Amino acid sequence: MALIVVGSAKGAPGTSTAALGLASVWGRGSLLVEADENGGDLVYRHAGDNGAALNPEKGLLSLAVATRGGRPMSVPMLWEHTQKLNGGLDVLVGPSGPEQATAWSGLWLNLGRALAAMGDTDAIVDVGRIGPRSSNADLLSSASLVLLVARTHAEDLAAVRDRAAAVVARLGAGGAPVGILLVAPRREWNRAAAGLGQLLVGAGVGAEVLGCIEEDPDGAAQLAGRKGGRVAKSKLLRSARLVVTNIGGRYGLGRESSGQHASTAGRATAAV
Repeated sequence: MALIVVGSAKGAPGTSTAALGLASVWGRGSLLVEADENGGDLVYRHAGDNGAALNPEKGLLSLAVATRGGRPMSVPMLWEHTQKLNGGLDVLVGPSGPEQATAWSGLWLNLGRALAAMGDTDAIVDVGRIGPRSSNADLLSSASLVLLVARTHAEDLAAVRDRAAAVVARLGAGGAPVGILLVAPRREWNRAAAGLGQLLVGAGVGAEVLGCIEEDPDGAAQLAGRKGGRVAKSKLLRSARLVVTNIGGRYGLGRESSGQHASTAGRATAAV
């Protein structure tokens, strides 16, 4: 139903962690898609359903093979290539590196259209760094919301301002709204958000700060499967829930459900 693209302007500010966190607490049916052209790492960090290993060959790579010869990419076809993390979150595993990602050249546009037509399921798509030459940026044309993740150093705020301006220009009139998520300790949230808001207004960029993801190394390690514990109660996921609530109030996305993945996230990562 909705396609939420999550990317970054530069470096590695925690985009994959933010995307996984948002998908885990989204509040309605969600599918996490690894669409980073540099490769994903879900298969290396997480167990699949019932503790079994995820299949690295089942995901975007097998989906690309299935669409050879011009076969249309349909919603039922998408589900044939998904897997579940231990705990219930549906995932579409990405390529392991840029070499495998070349199989997706020319297919990102069709993937975006299929993900945006998934009915009661929202797709949270981790695209990694969004640059001027990113072929996966074709997904933006089908997005309901584009989220740029950034740290709060001066150079990071300047970079995300400039990338937000470029994304807004690419989407054009009538395109998806662009929001920014800042990764920072809680004590820095208000200052960083206000400072970036001023930068955006001053530059005339049609994007807004939608919230902050708390800098929480322990929670990030739990969410990534590197550490046990009750990740559902982590500072990271508590802040992700605040972001989802804000997105719901602002755009009406991610609100209709019992919040099942907020609990399954805790079971999934604690079991790894």
